[in-house]
Amino acid sequence: MKKIIFSLIIMSAFIVVNAQFEIKYNRFRHSREEHIIIAKDLLNSYRNIEIDCNEKDIKTSTNTRKSIYYSDTASIESKRDALRELVYTNCQDIIDFYVSILNNDSNKEMRCDAILYLGWLWAKSSIPYLLEVAKKEKDVYFVNEIARTLCAMEEFDLAASILDKVCFNEDGGINKDCIAAYEYAGRNELARSFWLSEWEKDNDEDRNFGIALKLTEHGVYDISFPIIKEVAQGTDTYKRKSAIHGLAAIATEEALELIQNCMNDKDIVIANYAKFVITSLQEGGSYTGRRDK
Repeated sequence: MKKIIFSLIIMSAFIVVNAQFEIKYNRFRHSREEHIIIAKDLLNSYRNIEIDCNEKDIKTSTNTRKSIYYSDTASIESKRDALRELVYTNCQDIIDFYVSILNNDSNKEMRCDAILYLGWLWAKSSIPYLLEVAKKEKDVYFVNEIARTLCAMEEFDLAASILDKVCFNEDGGINKDCIAAYEYAGRNELARSFWLSEWEKDNDEDRNFGIALKLTEHGVYDISFPIIKEVAQGTDTYKRKSAIHGLAAIATEEALELIQNCMNDKDIVIANYAKFVITSLQEGGSYTGRRDK
């Protein structure tokens, strides 16, 4: 009987030890995926399947019904307000209307709004029009907006393909204005190379800290850790919160110990954020310091 009990004790200890090293999801290493999840939740909140597409009205925050009017003679501000309200209707002819704004309106803000809302509506029927506009467009900012909308529709390869046509300089370098869109499109190797090249430049401390945080998003921990550690032990609350996020992405034993130390910080904002981060890692991350996927 004693042998049986002893065996059970050993088995239980084995299970506990293995559980400590279970590889889990670390949300702080997956900024892109987290942003996509949040964005999808936001986009879904704009889709109203009960709307009468013939009436062009919506439910307001007070649950009353409100008519929407768009006039070509109205001010830009009024027209932009109407474009934003119309997205709640989620009707096919609204998608066609946004495409017409994109193709025919001369105002850059109106056209960018139309691109944005096509993404909110998950308007895949508009993709051929978006690609045609991107083919003719020379404005990098405008192409970035189209790429972001394609990413909102989870057309990541298409988004990257239109960025490739306008985002490389004559020397083969990447236009820095395109990096955020490339990251959202999942071009991690390209983005990592960009941030590593930026790291080599003669930057000030704030710039280097920002680059270090970006490098943690792309799995580069060795060169980013020292500056993130230094900022985490500093006095600027906003920067320290960002540093704690970076430490959570690194998730080595030393990085996690630093976050734990912050849980008792005299700055209540830092203490609370450190507790939140540790809890998040314990529930769905690598609290033991194991580097997960």
